[in-house]
Amino acid sequence: MTTLYLIRHAQSLPHPDQAEPDWPLSALGGDQARGLVAALQPLGIRRLYCSPYRRCRDTLAPFADAAGLDVVPDAGLRERRIAAGWISDFRDVWRRSWEDFSYALEEGESSWTCRERITAAAAAIIARHPGETIGLGSHGNAIGLFMNYVDPAFGLPESTRIRTPEILKVVQRDGKLFWDRTFSAGAAFDKLATDFRATPGVIA
Repeated sequence: MTTLYLIRHAQSLPHPDQAEPDWPLSALGGDQARGLVAALQPLGIRRLYCSPYRRCRDTLAPFADAAGLDVVPDAGLRERRIAAGWISDFRDVWRRSWEDFSYALEEGESSWTCRERITAAAAAIIARHPGETIGLGSHGNAIGLFMNYVDPAFGLPESTRIRTPEILKVVQRDGKLFWDRTFSAGAAFDKLATDFRATPGVIA
């Protein structure tokens, strides 16, 4: 059995004048990244892969340092590209993207495209490390779409409830992926995590 822990980044600090891959963590996000160490240490993670975006790298850095693990960047784990420019209120885009997986703005990715990309990235990582416990650092929309692939019942409501940070558990048995709904990172982690809609500059 191979175990995946999908780790959403801590609270970030989006800014319209900064390229999305360069968005840093907020002050709270930095505290969350340090607090995440205690939640991740008991999970037995031996491999760490991560979106190349700064907010993901910075989220995993404290745990990687504490565990003595390298963080391997994987472009397949990056966030879904919504559009070429800043969108201050993407509620309609968010809803339509879950209602119609082929929907995409100009120069943006559809849900189908993002789901196929992150699923392929996860499959390749599993193939390299069968039977191991692996942490995958990624983003809310991308993780939600991967979870939809694992379990089609994971839709808009479930994706909207993915917090910053978040940890979801998926296991592979007999070549099939399963969402472990019983997994909990614990009460201390629940106090640490925040609704992603509280992120400065984000309206969803």
